[in-house]
Order: sequence, then C-alpha cells, then structure tokens
Amino acid sequence: MSRKILFVCESTLVGLSIIALCAYFFVAFSRIAFPFSLEWIEANTYLHVLRVLQHKLIYIPPSYDFTPMIYTPLYYYVVSVFATITGQIMLSMRLVSILASVLIFVVIYALCRVRKIPPLVSLLAVGLFATSYAVTGYWFDIGKVDSLFLALLLTGYLLSIVRTKRDNAVGVFAGFILFLSIATKQQALLAIPFVLFHLILERRWMKTLWLGISLLISGIVFVVAMNIATKGWFWFYVYEVPATFQISWEMILHSFWTQYIFPKYPWLILLFFIAVVVLLTGRNRKDIFYHGLFVITFFLPLSAMSIVSMAHQWGWINTLLPMVAALSVLGAEAYQLVAATVKSNHTIAWIQIGLCCLASVLMIFQFLILRYDYRTQIPTSINLESGYRILDVIKKLKSPVFIPSSPYLLFMDDQTTHFQVSSLGDLYLAGQRNPEILRSSKQYLDRISSYLLSKSIQTAILPNAIWYDKVFSMENGYKCESLVVDHPPLITVTGSIMYLDRICRLQGKITK
Repeated sequence: MSRKILFVCESTLVGLSIIALCAYFFVAFSRIAFPFSLEWIEANTYLHVLRVLQHKLIYIPPSYDFTPMIYTPLYYYVVSVFATITGQIMLSMRLVSILASVLIFVVIYALCRVRKIPPLVSLLAVGLFATSYAVTGYWFDIGKVDSLFLALLLTGYLLSIVRTKRDNAVGVFAGFILFLSIATKQQALLAIPFVLFHLILERRWMKTLWLGISLLISGIVFVVAMNIATKGWFWFYVYEVPATFQISWEMILHSFWTQYIFPKYPWLILLFFIAVVVLLTGRNRKDIFYHGLFVITFFLPLSAMSIVSMAHQWGWINTLLPMVAALSVLGAEAYQLVAATVKSNHTIAWIQIGLCCLASVLMIFQFLILRYDYRTQIPTSINLESGYRILDVIKKLKSPVFIPSSPYLLFMDDQTTHFQVSSLGDLYLAGQRNPEILRSSKQYLDRISSYLLSKSIQTAILPNAIWYDKVFSMENGYKCESLVVDHPPLITVTGSIMYLDRICRLQGKITK
C-alpha cells in the first residue's frame, strides 16, 4: 500500500515537472526568432558576436566604436559558429542558450542518478529547475553567457565526481570542461577548490592530480595567449575592472534571503529541515558524511556564486541561476530522504505514509508558488511592429546616429555601430573606486566624451533614462521629441524595462 502511495506521489510530481518543462520550451521557442533584444544587454552581446564575425579582437582599449563587457569570451565564439550557419546573430545567441539549458536539464538528472536518486525523483529535480524560470528573470534562453557557463560548470562537476573505469582520462576531460566554464564566465573559478576538496576527501588522488593539471595548463595557456593577443586588455576587463566592484553586505546577510530565497522557496526549505531531521535520526555516520560532503562541495560554491554576484553592483536575479540549480538537486535529494522511509520495513506504516504525503504536498506547494504567466514573456505583434518602425525611422535620419542602449539596430540598418552604454558604465564606476583603473582608461574615456560633445553626432535616439540628456540638450544645439506619443515603444520583456523614448536632432549652431 505504502509503495503504491509513493508511486502516485512521485508520478504527480513528475507530471508537474513535465508541465514546467513544456512551459519553458514554449516560451523559449516562441521568442527565439524575435529579431530585437528581449533584454537590454542582449544588445551588447550582439555587438561582441558581430565583432568575432568581423574577425576583430574583443578586448581593446575603450573607444566610441566598441567597448567590451567584463566577461570571458567563449560564449561569443560559440554563438559566432551558429551565426555563420544561420546568418542571424540574435537567433543564434538564444539558440546557444536554449541548447545550454537542455544540457543543464540533462546534467541535473545525471547528477541525481549519480547520487543514487531514483529516475522519477531525478526528473523532479529537472522540473524544480525548469519551474524556477521566472525566479531567475526568465534567463534560461536569453542571449547572454549565463546558461552556457552553468551548463559547462555542472558538466565539469558531474565528470569530476562520477566513478568510471577510466577515472584518470575522465579527470583530464573534467578539468578541461571546468576551464571552458571559466572561459565563459570567470565566476566558475569559485567552484574549483570545492571540486578538488571533494576528490581529496574521497582519496581519489590520481583523478585530483589529472584534473588539476588539465585545468591549470588550459587556464595558463588561455590567459597568456589572450593577454599577448590583446596587449593586456583581456586581463584589464575580466579581472581588474570586476575586482573593483563593491559588495553589499546588507544584500548578503539580509536582502538576498528575505527578497529572493525565503519568499520563493519556503516549502522546499521546510522540506530540507525535515530531511535533516530524518537523516540525523535514522542514518549512520557514513550517510551523514555522504550527504554533508555533497552540500559542502556542490551547494555551497554554487550558492556563493549567486550571493556574491547579486551583492555586486548592478546584480540582477539572473545571478540566482547557480543557486537555483543546486537547490533543485538538493530538493530532489531531500524529497528522497523523507519519502523513501516508506521503503523501510522498520518504520510504522502510518509514519511511512504520512512522511511520503508530507514530502509530496510540500513539493506540490513549491511548484505552485513558482508558477508564472508565460504570456508576459512572449513578444507580441505590436512589439515586432514597433521594432521595424524604429528601423524605418533610423533609415531616414541624418547620420551618424547614436543609440546608446541599442546600437545593434544600426547594424540591422546597414550603418556603423558604436559602444553600448553598459560597458562604459562598468569602466566609469571602476575608475571611481580604483585610481589605477582610472589612469589606464581615462584618456580613452575622455576621447569618447569629447566625441559625444563635439556635435559630430547628427541624431541621437535615447532610452527611457537620463544618461545623455545634458549632451543632447537644447543648450548644445539639439532638439528632442518623443518617439512614443503616437506609437507603442519597442520595450524589453525581460530584465530591466528599457525602450527607446525620444529622438534628438542637431539643429546647427546656436546664435546668441
């Protein structure tokens, strides 16, 4: 009887998991071909991929033409391969992220199986991650580095802990995959000590050695080659600039938990506490060590990535991705610890059934609290029409045209692109906090400012922000008018709300 109840509970949760997966893929494939940015920094990623396709270096001194972001570059090169085939940069960016999300689902399932979690409960972990789509800002399929970074990191971790007959060779491969995750987003480096610690505690000395050698050689060759090719600018952007970012301790100690974790995962957290009680009262020391090691070497580093990233300047909820992946695997493990007591012949029948039902109800509530309205994330025909209207407007403007938040639109209209403002913002803030950063970048930033103030720009299309209002003002000879009075704006559907708000035209010299 109790085993039938367990099967019914698990089947119900698997059904919810399948619904969560279907909802995500429906959204992802409904918007994969949308030609305009879904999230405003997708516009910057677009420029990086374009630069790779044009066979230009990414890491160069800041300039009006291009200023790089602060991420390592693997994602841009992977996307460029797909863009060469499809001929569409924006589509290729999202396609890579969707494929990476599929790999995340597969690896989460595989991690659970390696942890000796049954197949149905392993699918529950996949469903938990899929239903967290909204928690992470609908980021799985966005054209940014996050999904590929996480997919590679989880794959590297899986290869590190799995036991095979060719453990040394797998260790070499695991080290290389972990390097690739760092080459996609440098925060993956935080996981490396924990992976090695896991192997050392299990006394898998040779795999530890080969993994370390593979990772070290790959990393050294990569960093040296990139620095030589870019004359040191690679290190400037991916290390020196991010190293200046301040951390909000209030976010780490309070807001992160009270705003982003406890309200979103209350039932899962309760299940964790119940699982700990079950573990401490009904298992031996070997089981406690087995589960504790996993928490320390998997959950802790992935959570730390999310917490620290959220606490940095401009931290956004997409940085929750690593922690959400860890919570999903740990959630399935907690469910198995509690619900699997029905398989014990030493447990009273009503306790067996009660724990099974309790674990299942908590999981069902958790799925329900994470539900979202998928319709808000699918661009409408109005969004599409607004985008093409902007392109038509740009074609009729006197060039050069400046669009700080969406310069990719210039390329779509066969015009010359320029930097995207988010990259410049990183440099300005870093320069305020570190005199050496300011010294290295000041002459380049001054050139950009001088060009903007020189009245060489004939037309500026500005976003719903006040970043350049003083530059393109009436005092400087520009006349501005609204773009959105008679027409709906081209507005982002994910992340910070951003749209092109007004157009400013140079009127000529001002006479006093």
